[in-house]
Amino acid sequence: MRVSGKLRSLLLLVILAAGLNWAWQEGKIDPVIKIGREIIFGKPPQKPTAKDFQFQSVTRQDIHQKVLATGTVTLKTGAEVKIGARISGQVKSLLVKIGDFIHAGEVIATIEHEDLLSRVASFRADLNAEKARLEKIRIEGPLKINKAKAEREEIRVQVKLAQKMLERNQELNQQGFVAKTILDQAEEKLEVLKARINLANEELKLEESQLQNDSRLARTMVDKARANLDEEEIQLSYASITAPIDGVVAFVSTQEGETVVASLNAPTFVTLIDLRKLEVTVFVDETDIGRIKVGQKAKFTVDTYADKFFKGKVREIHPKAVIKDNVVNYEVILDIGKKNVAKLRPEMTANVVVTTGTRKNVLTLPKSAIKREGKKTFVVMQANDGLEDKSIELGWRDGGTIEVISGLKDEDQVGIPNKPSKKKRRGRRP
Repeated sequence: MRVSGKLRSLLLLVILAAGLNWAWQEGKIDPVIKIGREIIFGKPPQKPTAKDFQFQSVTRQDIHQKVLATGTVTLKTGAEVKIGARISGQVKSLLVKIGDFIHAGEVIATIEHEDLLSRVASFRADLNAEKARLEKIRIEGPLKINKAKAEREEIRVQVKLAQKMLERNQELNQQGFVAKTILDQAEEKLEVLKARINLANEELKLEESQLQNDSRLARTMVDKARANLDEEEIQLSYASITAPIDGVVAFVSTQEGETVVASLNAPTFVTLIDLRKLEVTVFVDETDIGRIKVGQKAKFTVDTYADKFFKGKVREIHPKAVIKDNVVNYEVILDIGKKNVAKLRPEMTANVVVTTGTRKNVLTLPKSAIKREGKKTFVVMQANDGLEDKSIELGWRDGGTIEVISGLKDEDQVGIPNKPSKKKRRGRRP
């Protein structure tokens, strides 16, 4: 008897259903379902165990709040000086080159100045002449006064003699021995001598006044001649260009034989910089500038000394913002410790850390022990031969260490996940 195709299919379905029912009742189908799920959805995550963690106690230590910023090593005001010529002329000699260290007062260059030497000599001769004229007045003036005084004394003697002669003639006239005419002549002579005394007094005053005026005028002429000489000597000093500060020659802009013309702007010969007067200009983001205060300590590194920390201190906080690429920064100026400032150079890039606050002896734990899910922050702890999540509240962060405000106490141990071991790759190195 031939079986139709539909009947054959129905018998196969019945046999398959019976087999699946038997496998289900015997528990043979669960591994098949598990393998299917793993193929489609992947293996389900395994719950961590204590073996997956290293447990260590929380510790107490100081936590520092810090602001990280980038800056530049710059020169302080007055540390860079551009030296130029204040007179025109040909450069006679240039005595420095780039890189030379120059002390304040050393001659850097000289400009031809023969004409200035001649003018100085001429004004010095004028000064000597005026000094000689003043000295002559000082010597001859008192002599003239003494002569006038002597002439006045001589007239006084003659007055006394004339007074005695008049008195004698008056007695003789009363006795009738001298005529009235002789008496009148004696009186007239006395009056003339008295008039000469008054004249001598006036001439003496005139001589004294003349001496004072001549001395004053002569001193004025001496002062004027000295001022003219000083002015010419100052002009002559401009021919020798000297360094106003100690520093290193950073730039030379002229050569021997060139002619310079000094006008409103003095032509620059040499640029000196004092490498001992350095500071750090730090650009602090607007979100951090509120925590920066004058006097706070800072540390920074530069690229050429990446493993060396330089100490600094906040000296100024500029109020005006610096906006670049829509980022608002504020300039903060750091003073550099003098110990290692000689190793720095202007325009070096500085990576700065400013300590804005310190909390002493607070509870801390490593950053790697912290876990977050949404707004929840917790750590893993051992409890009842298992693990539990303990919610905590965090404070300041200092590098890889974070302050714990609440949720933990001294001697609590928190779990730090073990790092997965890296499998070695076989084959050649790329």
